[in-house]
Amino acid sequence: MTDPDNFRTEVLLSFQRALWDMVTPSLRAVAVSPVFPLIEARFMYEAVSEEERMIVAEVEAYVVADFLPPVDVRFKAVTVPIGSPRELASDEEWVYRRLEEDSS
Repeated sequence: MTDPDNFRTEVLLSFQRALWDMVTPSLRAVAVSPVFPLIEARFMYEAVSEEERMIVAEVEAYVVADFLPPVDVRFKAVTVPIGSPRELASDEEWVYRRLEEDSS
């Protein structure tokens, strides 16, 4: 069994690299839930297009490449329009948040 603290750190470091050149102007935030052996992530966009879905799939591929089985990943792109709050689920933490006037 992987140490939960080490797994969390490994996931956050993997995201740091995987997000290089993948942050678009419409990306508001990325939330991750690293609970061994599953890594779930929500990419919160102003609006989700096919381009955003492809970017999320590419980030997912970079992250999964950093881990051996039984680790699995599930990433999704979701629409969180401007004016809607960016909120974490109970088991999530932020890996990216852009600066916004209301800081929600």
